[in-house]
Amino acid sequence: MNSSTKSRMFGFSDIAMIITTVCWGLNFVITKSATGHSPDQFRIFVFNIIRFPAASILLFLTAWLKGENLNIRGRHLGEIALLSFVGIFIYQILYMVGQTMTDSANIGIIYSFSPLLILLVSVISRIEKPTFFTFAGVLLGFSGLLMILFEGGSLTVDYGSFLFFLGVICWACYAVFSKPILEIYPPVTTTAWILLFGSLYQLPLALYQLPNQVWAELSGQSILFVIISAILSLYTGYTLFYYSVSKIGPVKAGIYTNLTPVFTLIFATIIRDETIRLIQITGLAVIIMGIFVTKINHKVSRAKE
Repeated sequence: MNSSTKSRMFGFSDIAMIITTVCWGLNFVITKSATGHSPDQFRIFVFNIIRFPAASILLFLTAWLKGENLNIRGRHLGEIALLSFVGIFIYQILYMVGQTMTDSANIGIIYSFSPLLILLVSVISRIEKPTFFTFAGVLLGFSGLLMILFEGGSLTVDYGSFLFFLGVICWACYAVFSKPILEIYPPVTTTAWILLFGSLYQLPLALYQLPNQVWAELSGQSILFVIISAILSLYTGYTLFYYSVSKIGPVKAGIYTNLTPVFTLIFATIIRDETIRLIQITGLAVIIMGIFVTKINHKVSRAKE
């Protein structure tokens, strides 16, 4: 095996996705801690209207310093606006509301189903042809999700988990259909515009919640967490994710997101002192097994080549 083969097997795109999953795993936990109805917490969309514009400004500044052209052609701007509506606005509503109704560990685990949903969307949109291993992996992953929701001898689906699962479907569509735009425009510029539109969509909801925000009683932890979320989850995580999608495609990039719940479980235990149940760990393991099954076909195809 030569060095060029090794670089194709594991390169910067792979490292970028691992960093992304650390950022997003942490974000699920700190968002849960920093948002809510307590006086020392942010209202959920006030939290978002701080971090999204801040990340967008940082991204535009980064793109300008890199000498990138910040202009997007009219037709493509409309496509970016639609992507942002589904993948940022609708996803954020379902996520931010859902995370107030369930544990951050559950949020991370439900998110682990996203690689399989991305694969399904790719298959439905004919970006990737379905195979036996594709369907086997999806079925195995769905079984793992049911294990997580099965508790006390009955199937338990809390409203927060259900809302977030709908949000993950939106995220999967967003991840797949963003690739054509990323083939035309750089990831930093694209991400800046997507987050800008996401900020504008959420502005009315933030203005609605603004009168209920008690600024004087905000905790230092909540303020720190909104800064971390803007810099790590949005500025760093989204940029690296789009970079990876542009290089290795949504399906292969999506496979790495199975690491997100692993880091979420770790951070939830450290920061929020949440108890991780054995059934959660088992269900997560089954979901990851499903993801690896979907990769068997790729290995077989490369061997034939």
